[in-house]
Amino acid sequence: MGLTFTVQIRILATALPAIAIILTSLRLYYRASRRHLGWDDAWAASAIFCAFFLTAGAWTRSDIPGVGPFNHSVRVRILGYYMLQVAFTCVLWVSRLSILFSIIRLIPTMMRLRIVANICAFAFGFMWIGLVILKLVVCETNTEWKSRKGVQCVLGEAVASVEIATDFLADLALVLLPLRLLWRISLPPGRRALLIGIFSASILTTIASIVHCVYVFSPNRNAEGIWAHVLASTCMMVANLAVLVTWLLRSLGYSGGSEPTTGMRTPGVSDGSAAKGTGGSNLTTLRFHSSNPIVLTTLDQGSTTRWDNSTDVDQKTTPSFTDTAAGETGKSGAAYAV
Repeated sequence: MGLTFTVQIRILATALPAIAIILTSLRLYYRASRRHLGWDDAWAASAIFCAFFLTAGAWTRSDIPGVGPFNHSVRVRILGYYMLQVAFTCVLWVSRLSILFSIIRLIPTMMRLRIVANICAFAFGFMWIGLVILKLVVCETNTEWKSRKGVQCVLGEAVASVEIATDFLADLALVLLPLRLLWRISLPPGRRALLIGIFSASILTTIASIVHCVYVFSPNRNAEGIWAHVLASTCMMVANLAVLVTWLLRSLGYSGGSEPTTGMRTPGVSDGSAAKGTGGSNLTTLRFHSSNPIVLTTLDQGSTTRWDNSTDVDQKTTPSFTDTAAGETGKSGAAYAV
């Protein structure tokens, strides 16, 4: 005898978010221990908050009288559905914003690509709020679902089409932005493949989203509910991938790229960073395709900066990525720490 749908959905709604919450907690612990917390971590922490409501909504909606454990009334189960639907949308877009802000941390403020990334952040927020409002309007316009046994709103083709479009655009941006940033970086093939693979993992979210939207179009409400939990948890896990892979490699003793090296320079860019403890000046010099260098100094050495206004930073250069401890070159803004 197979498991009933109520049992299946409760298992999925508990196990998958639990795994995602554990991974997110590990990510926050790692970042906090290195004092590298940022806006991307704040969005990741918000995803944990939303995931709890997602699980609670699933349990409340499936609490059919006679099944329990609380034997909720239809009214409470309707509220549970709304909590489930809103939390589901929030988990998706909060996780995407976490990925996007991780990418923004990589982009120097001097590059026009950072402006594009910030515009994407506003677009993500607009799509997030728009989807929540659209779903609430659809469910409140046709209220027949509230009197049915399953207590699940039929969102219909309009909502499914909007979800597919927004999911595709968001995931495409999350893949193209880091690829554009890494395009001119001189990296060993293995390291380049690793970074591209990490940031391209958003494709997994797109695949899960397509499957979920297929069931939104269909009359199979049970499959729609199952894939909603798969999609939300997948998005949360992908958001933590870059940080957790970095932590894993560091724990295994692979330090490639964790300290300034000549192997990670951009063509036409010279790195004059001095290693900590060597007695040298803790100065980072980025030399572009211009006769004048840009000199960045750490906060403890002053804020003197000089540049050549004629240098086309966005078209000609991309900085080397280094992962440094707090208080070193990360303070100058010339380095990114995962």
